Amino acid sequence: MKLRNALFAALLLAAPAVRAADPVVAAAGDIACDPDDGDFNGGTGTATRCRQRATSDLLVEAGYDAVLLLGDNQYEDGALAKYEASFAPTWGRLGPLLRPAPGNHEYVTPGAAGYFDYFGPAAGDRARGYYSYELGTWHVVVLNSSCDAIGGCGPGSPQLQWLVQDLAAHRQACTLAYWHHPRFSSGLHGDDPAYDAFWQALYQAGADLVLAGHDHDYERFAPQDPSGRADPEHGIRELVAGTGGRETRPFTTVRPNSEVRNAQDLGVVELRLRTDGYDWRFIPAAGGTFSDSGSTGCHNPPDAASLFLHQGRFAADVVWRDFDGNHGIGRAGAPAADGSGLFWFFSPQNWELLVKVIDACALNHRFWVFAAATTNVGYSLSVTDTLTGRTARYENPLGRRSPAITDTSAFDTCP
Repeated sequence: MKLRNALFAALLLAAPAVRAADPVVAAAGDIACDPDDGDFNGGTGTATRCRQRATSDLLVEAGYDAVLLLGDNQYEDGALAKYEASFAPTWGRLGPLLRPAPGNHEYVTPGAAGYFDYFGPAAGDRARGYYSYELGTWHVVVLNSSCDAIGGCGPGSPQLQWLVQDLAAHRQACTLAYWHHPRFSSGLHGDDPAYDAFWQALYQAGADLVLAGHDHDYERFAPQDPSGRADPEHGIRELVAGTGGRETRPFTTVRPNSEVRNAQDLGVVELRLRTDGYDWRFIPAAGGTFSDSGSTGCHNPPDAASLFLHQGRFAADVVWRDFDGNHGIGRAGAPAADGSGLFWFFSPQNWELLVKVIDACALNHRFWVFAAATTNVGYSLSVTDTLTGRTARYENPLGRRSPAITDTSAFDTCP
């Protein structure tokens, strides 16, 4: 029995609501003008240029959990003295909330020395400039797109090897990555295949969102595969937000799958990182009128056979067999969420099994396993705590209408 509507209703009842605990972040790149710029104007800029004060005013005391810097944070050369004179009195007011990525202008100073000196350990290893961290239930990857300065970005490069290993070690339901140069862009610089290997690795790992700067505009793309084809099921959405203060520039050739474009207003992108997806909106600096907003869910990797729940700690797998003697491996369906997920057996349009892992450590010092199926085929469900290697197994014999699983003693492995 493949009752998709019934299972979808069960998922809606089980899905966590948006909570105050969902991190809210802001992001932009191409930020602070050189103090010697003719439009610097003591740091306040003009109506259209050097507006790092106006964009940072959107952030100060706004209650963000982090502020993501998309590179070219300080013009023209990222020298430490310029960071201290221009960036520090504006965006620097966000202090420990800043999570930086370097841009090409940072590397005009050899080794991006001013950038690494200013941000210190927050910028990662100064010989690499790439790192990752956790934000709520999301895994966040920061990459360095100044490839020539750090040994490359393509196949065989140390950065790509690190990226693949990092993604394999962090199998969260939702993943965000950001770097300076966009892979896809309708702006002045256009598409850049130098970052194809980044996109390939992120796509195979089921990443959900990429942020970039470099082109001084805001652009939202529909989810795409590594070849730039629309892929609503498994594609990665890209937001270009080179609108942090320096200036905006016009678009040139509109690229496929470009959905929204703004070359008028400077501003920042705000993201709410939910356990099952994200909400976005563009906030213009004072005097601006452009807006863009939306909401979407996270997704699993293409052909994923496992669900990874609770920030990847628990792995769920299922095998099935039908009345004709066929058998196979269950596939992870959309949408992806941190605490629950879906399997399909015969078609991605027909969900068969909903699985939840519930943190009940405060109640009975256990993680619980709940599951509900709309099928009478045989299946064997395994849920493994990857920290301890312990596995809980649940069987449904062929021909039985699968009952609900409510195992409140599944794992006595609370932290």
